[in-house]
Amino acid sequence: MRGTLGEVYVRLLDHFGQPHNWWPIFGDDAAFEMLLGAVLVQRTRWESVEQAILRVQAQGWLSPQALAHADPATLAELLRPVAYYRQKADGLIAVCRYLCARYGGDVRRMLAQPTLAARDELLHLPRIGNETADVILLYAGGHALFVVDAYTRLLLARVQPEPPLAWATARYAVMQAHIQQQLDKPDLPNSQDWATLYGDFHALINEQCVRYCLTRKPRCDGPPARRVYSVQVGRESYLAREDGCPLRAICAYYQHGLHKPHDPH
Repeated sequence: MRGTLGEVYVRLLDHFGQPHNWWPIFGDDAAFEMLLGAVLVQRTRWESVEQAILRVQAQGWLSPQALAHADPATLAELLRPVAYYRQKADGLIAVCRYLCARYGGDVRRMLAQPTLAARDELLHLPRIGNETADVILLYAGGHALFVVDAYTRLLLARVQPEPPLAWATARYAVMQAHIQQQLDKPDLPNSQDWATLYGDFHALINEQCVRYCLTRKPRCDGPPARRVYSVQVGRESYLAREDGCPLRAICAYYQHGLHKPHDPH
């Protein structure tokens, strides 16, 4: 069926390619760095998060053990201009103290639990809600949970604006379950590893919404937005394509002409 989630995934995969090593890692502890990034990216552009992580690394604090003993005011300054940087500094210090006390600072030990147990524990930590917990579980722990973020809601509301699901307002758990059910097809690429498929699809949705499906003035007919949002190799330059959004043929938003400025005449 045209416009299914499976077709959205395949079209994005064909256009952008396999998002290998999608998450930039700068230190020696990938799992912890993913937790750190997942907290910092809340209501923040990734460019600011990446620069904050690099400043924390330069300070010698890119580990749970170091951040557990960090000065809150100094850490807050390192996190500027990340949204809620003071609250996130306090929350991260508390999270790191918990990790050190319970797991010797090893995030992977916490994530080695069964999915529901690890998720429940994460949700009891400061600054971690449903989306953040699932980002950590998926990318740092390899748990097969689809991450529902603002980009996911925006994209799917445009591609599939009709019921059975109101993408923009549906509760997180309802939307997550619906997506995972719709993607439960053995013929999809990477369907032999659901965590890989969910991670790749989430990464591709983010790439799509950074490049084409912008909140304001989407670039349906191209070229993609000239945004550099990472120093990671492969993402530190503009996307050099001129062929427009890969979802135009199945996107209700595009097919109904909603991407075009309204002409009162």
